[in-house]
Amino acid sequence: MSQEPEKEQHIDSIKRSHDSTEEDPFKSLKIDDDQVLKNATKRLPCPKCNKSVKYFCYVCFNVVGMNRSEIPTVQLPVFLDIIKHPKELDGKSTAVHAKIVAHDHVSLHTWPNIPEYENPERTLLLFPGPNAKRLHDIPRDTFDRIAVIDGTWIQANQIARETKILQKMQCVTIAPRKTNFWRFQMVDDNHLATIEAIYYLYREYGESYEAPYDGSYDNLLFFYKFFYNLIQNAYQKNKKAKFNWRHQQRDYIKYDKEQNEQDDAITKLEQTKEENNA
Repeated sequence: MSQEPEKEQHIDSIKRSHDSTEEDPFKSLKIDDDQVLKNATKRLPCPKCNKSVKYFCYVCFNVVGMNRSEIPTVQLPVFLDIIKHPKELDGKSTAVHAKIVAHDHVSLHTWPNIPEYENPERTLLLFPGPNAKRLHDIPRDTFDRIAVIDGTWIQANQIARETKILQKMQCVTIAPRKTNFWRFQMVDDNHLATIEAIYYLYREYGESYEAPYDGSYDNLLFFYKFFYNLIQNAYQKNKKAKFNWRHQQRDYIKYDKEQNEQDDAITKLEQTKEENNA
């Protein structure tokens, strides 16, 4: 009795498993479909500064290659000031993602130029420390603004240390979480990209003051998820690509080992099928 149908079914089963995305870290979040970003394949001039960019302009915060109405808009419950270190490269920073999707609720400043805070004690500064509290321990009526520092850990410390008005703010912190950032870092996985920290802070806001949390702020990660998947797909498609230390040692690229094993199994089964038909 021929076993060819069974072999073909087994190959199909392996291929279906190959396409699995069970380990997608964003799977449970309510993030809009990003097909509009996948369609934007060319660099185009920013309509304001004329700089050649892709997806959006890091300086003018305009989207490029699409209409703004095609990307999600996030309504933040508390206005956000992002204070960026001058040595933090625009193209490396993820903080701009917040400005793009929550345009009317976010301001972005390059230190030492920062907003004038008439009542700094009513502003929460996302920064760890012995006096930092979680949002659920801070009464909602004690703050009306949030500030976040964008830069490396050393740069953030410099800004916090050398800016007196920031020292008058209430420090807030978030629960420890592992980053999905694709850039190499000489720190552990609990050091988040700026947009991750912003997202988790507003998510904890929703959990603390608007419970149950309904996903209202998940689209803060709209661009972040897209770029994360670009990196994943690039490594998965090019199996000869050399991983950097972070990617290789920390299982950053998902499914790679499993996919190689599945590809080998598919190849062997198909070779056996060809030999039997010869």
